[in-house]
Amino acid sequence: MKYFAMIDGTRRGPYTLEELHSAGVTPDTYVWCKGMADWEKAEEVADICRFYRQRIFNLMHPSASATEVTDEAPVDGADDEDPYANFPLQFRGFLRQAGADPEIKEQEPDTSYRPTSLIPLSVTLLVLCCPITGFIALYYAIMSRRAWNEAHRSTQDHTKELYTDSERQAFSRKAHEYARLARMWCGITFFFGFFMAAIVSRFFS
Repeated sequence: MKYFAMIDGTRRGPYTLEELHSAGVTPDTYVWCKGMADWEKAEEVADICRFYRQRIFNLMHPSASATEVTDEAPVDGADDEDPYANFPLQFRGFLRQAGADPEIKEQEPDTSYRPTSLIPLSVTLLVLCCPITGFIALYYAIMSRRAWNEAHRSTQDHTKELYTDSERQAFSRKAHEYARLARMWCGITFFFGFFMAAIVSRFFS
């Protein structure tokens, strides 16, 4: 049985019982696993309490024979029956209807191509929507362009090699990361602009 834990406002995991302590789970930490209707404090989950009691006993009696912690839940292989088993129960129906991919995969961006320049879009949103968040989007868009240009500056200068391949790759990754942040802040800026437009139109209607 593996548990997800809400640590510092972020869902982390999944963790086995043995990994909960090193992950920073405390009795007040909210946890969730397959079969639970909702998130609960770790101190209210019987399996976790039983495991921690056994762990404390083993620490206090190192010479005693270790007792395995039994788990009445199904074996881990049973988790494969439901591809959405790692999500809280109240969200599973929505995810199935939306056809969301249950596999959470973090993929490295393809740094072989130049990230799309978001400078024109961020300037437009800055003027039309929200200057503060628009400026943040513009900053990241400019940083993305600078990082990409720096990564390829040495390839354009045939007189000397300014950076190694690994350093150029690092600059390319930075360029794509800045572009991702620029897209995020463009979305936030558009949302604020749409929200403010709705308020203003309702006020004057």
